[in-house]
Amino acid sequence: MRDLWRLLGYLRPYLGVMALASSLLAVSGALMALVVSSVKPLVNDVLLPGAVDAAAGGASGVLAGLRGWLPPGTVGDWLGERAFILVPLLIVGLFLVRGVFLYFGQYLTVRSGAMVIRDLRLALYESIVHQSLNFFHAHPSGLILSRILNDVQRLQRLTTNQLADMVRVGAMVPFLLITALLHDWRVSLLTMGALPLLAYPMVRLGKKLRRASTASQEDMARVATRLTESVTGIKVVQAFGMEEHEIGRFRGAVDRMLRADLRAGRARALSPAIMELLGAGVGAVLFYFAGYQIARGRLDAGDFAVVLFCLGLLFMSMRRLNAVYAELQRGIAAATRVFDMLDRERDIVDRPGVRSLPTFSSNISFDGVSFTYGDRSVLNEIDLVIDRGETVALVGASGAGKTTLANLLPRFYDPSAGAVRVDGHDLREVGLGSLRDQIGLVTQEIVLFDDTVRNNIAYGRGDIGIDRVIEVARASQAHGFIEELPRGYDTRLGEAGQRLSMGQRQRIAIARALLKDPPLLILDEATSALDAESEVLVQLALEQLMKGRTSVVIAHRLSTVRRAGRIVVLDRGRIVEQGCHASLLAADGHYARLCQLQFAEPAK
Repeated sequence: MRDLWRLLGYLRPYLGVMALASSLLAVSGALMALVVSSVKPLVNDVLLPGAVDAAAGGASGVLAGLRGWLPPGTVGDWLGERAFILVPLLIVGLFLVRGVFLYFGQYLTVRSGAMVIRDLRLALYESIVHQSLNFFHAHPSGLILSRILNDVQRLQRLTTNQLADMVRVGAMVPFLLITALLHDWRVSLLTMGALPLLAYPMVRLGKKLRRASTASQEDMARVATRLTESVTGIKVVQAFGMEEHEIGRFRGAVDRMLRADLRAGRARALSPAIMELLGAGVGAVLFYFAGYQIARGRLDAGDFAVVLFCLGLLFMSMRRLNAVYAELQRGIAAATRVFDMLDRERDIVDRPGVRSLPTFSSNISFDGVSFTYGDRSVLNEIDLVIDRGETVALVGASGAGKTTLANLLPRFYDPSAGAVRVDGHDLREVGLGSLRDQIGLVTQEIVLFDDTVRNNIAYGRGDIGIDRVIEVARASQAHGFIEELPRGYDTRLGEAGQRLSMGQRQRIAIARALLKDPPLLILDEATSALDAESEVLVQLALEQLMKGRTSVVIAHRLSTVRRAGRIVVLDRGRIVEQGCHASLLAADGHYARLCQLQFAEPAK
């Protein structure tokens, strides 16, 4: 229940609207009680006229009150003498007025609930995008999508339609109980004694429903993960002829979710069936008692009709509350998962009182830096200084720690030991925003968005004019192919920029980095996946990008780093060599052996 109260806490900014909605729904509940009360004159004066002694306070007293509201004259007198017209008009009028209150009450409730979900979804997304890379390594994309979309969608049903129903029914029930007691307290108390029996299956089965719902949503996350893997890796799936294999894996995940859904379905189906059986038993006792009392003149037929309608509406309200309770159990399970992810502590945060990093002017230093990922040591006591304007290439075998070392500079990770400093400032002591504002990143895995070319280059900066966008596109060798696109710079690129070739996407990414104009650059093997012609164009763009900047280049293809001012060779998380291309070849060490392996002959 703690998660439910926390979810309701998001309603705090909208308490005024909810108070108004509850008031409107309470009025609609009171009007429904009046509608039910009108059943007595409908029975005694319209359906059974003369069957009730007026002196006993029957329906004629109510009709007298109604006639008092009629305007004097021919029409008023004519209508007052015709109960079969007056009473139905009263009922229609009550429903009309009640409908107005009900509409605005339910709309305002749904509106408040939708705003709560908007706030919660934004809070969850904000929490996720600020997480470190460790978070995304530990949580598959399908799981994250399931939390943001499926779990929050379940909460949306709970805080909109279900919340509106709960408020509406909750506001109506007290008035129905009072109306029933006023018309005949004996029949009412006899029936109300059975209400706890109707509530028992709702509570009992709710616990099973919550467990089944939790299992279903976890299986939904696995289905989303399988789907994401298959869609993003469709080339590999088809190239290896593994379509049936992937279909089998997906079927297994869907079947597990089906079994959990069926368990939840059985719990949902059993509750109303038990309630109806108990309701039928209570109804049989009620009709026997009422029939016996009416036959002996101890019970007014109109009063019994009112009580019967009240209890019928109460029974339907209990059924509706049962459905709301079932949704509440599923919502609590979803809320637990959402808040678990929302409460995940960030690994990389600004410390209290941090200051902005001044504009880079001197050097970057890695001082005794070590890094472990789980139980695995990735970097060991790295000492490295990179001067302003220098281009340093990081090379080494796969798993040597090149990318991890570069990822420490923008604080995608923090070192397990030692410190990374820019101009002497420990990066943990400066604001993340001021640090990352000074770093440009171009990676092998190009990230483009389903937006226009212009907006991809001027990413997040609506203040940049088209002339500046074209300028950096020219410098990155991208202007030519952009002009050939159907709408030029206003052409949408589709998901992940799939409409462009790898080389074209890479040049768009370089133009984006050029526009940012950072003093520090990280180039993570920006040409490894390109053909020879595209590589030449991208190299020209990179040379333009690197002019006057301090660059850290992660290289797997050694041909791309020969012109680097310094080459740093890593092996098993340690720096084993550093120097220029010629000096490292002459040393005949790790670098020379890498060259021999890559070019199948000694590099010269």
